[in-house]
Amino acid sequence: EGNLSQLPHDIASLANQKTDTGLVLVETVQQTLATIQPWVSSGEPFILVGPEGCGKAMLLMDAFAREKSTVVAVINCSAQTNANNAMQKLVQMCGQPVSTNEGRVLRPKDSERLILYFKDLNLPKPDKYETIQLISFLQQLITFRGFYNDDLEFIRLEPSRVQIVGSMNPATTVGRHTLTSRFSAIVRVACCTYPPREQLQTVYYHKLKPALDGHPTYGAEPQIKKLAGTMLEIYDTL
Repeated sequence: EGNLSQLPHDIASLANQKTDTGLVLVETVQQTLATIQPWVSSGEPFILVGPEGCGKAMLLMDAFAREKSTVVAVINCSAQTNANNAMQKLVQMCGQPVSTNEGRVLRPKDSERLILYFKDLNLPKPDKYETIQLISFLQQLITFRGFYNDDLEFIRLEPSRVQIVGSMNPATTVGRHTLTSRFSAIVRVACCTYPPREQLQTVYYHKLKPALDGHPTYGAEPQIKKLAGTMLEIYDTL
């Protein structure tokens, strides 16, 4: 379980503690961060699963932003994304492999650590053998800490400096595909969902407050709370 003591608890004080992502740390967000932040810090491969629009990418980018000397490379997966896309991104972020006494090695060129973030990881389509090439490639990366290039040369990843992270909707979502158990068995998996209504109202309030600060009609706290509630009612109706 995540350690909630590592994160702030006073929701009212969190309006002044936003990261560049603008994330509002309501209780469900804190719980998810408390689960995934230790994995980010330790470099463990993991997947964050949740329904469409629940804030998976925003949660992850906030967790990444808390790490020092870390660069994030985002790969927005589609039905056609394959292993070559992942290799190209690795070379882009690491440069050409360097020769060491243990063989050829890729290491991040502009930071201590590199996080490869695969957004919508279960969008790539399987082939006629029901194999998803990208997932097989990532399985090789995680298991053997390297991969074979087009010249059949094994390229290692610098230990503890390249991390694999993914996010995805449940496989039951239209257009998504089930990941193999071989892959899911070697990564950590966390789940998140939509915050309850009262927490959503807190999020709306903190988003509206800076925009309405000083407004003669809607700048007062009760008016901002009322407007946040009205916006939620309209959202529920639609």
